[in-house]
Amino acid sequence: MKLFEKVIKDAISSQKYKSGQKEVSKSVKGSKLIIISKSVSSDYIKYITNQAKSHEVPLIEFDGNSIELGKACGRPYRISVISLRAISDNDLSLLMSEHNKQ
Repeated sequence: MKLFEKVIKDAISSQKYKSGQKEVSKSVKGSKLIIISKSVSSDYIKYITNQAKSHEVPLIEFDGNSIELGKACGRPYRISVISLRAISDNDLSLLMSEHNKQ
């Protein structure tokens, strides 16, 4: 979980992220990773999963609600979905292998 939080906070501090369903939907093409909370509707999950697959962007389903994802991002508000544009390939592969073990 430490790597997960580090990756998110690095992207946020460098302003290389989008959060919220509308913003993420518009920015899928330029994203390196999409993280989605359990608070999102099943219709949006299907939509964003299809978009991510079509643009070959990995997607992680965060094991928590939007409040918990907001806290993981260091924000005092809810974040239902976030896309990251700044993540190293090494961190991305480590994060994906860590996520796939769970």
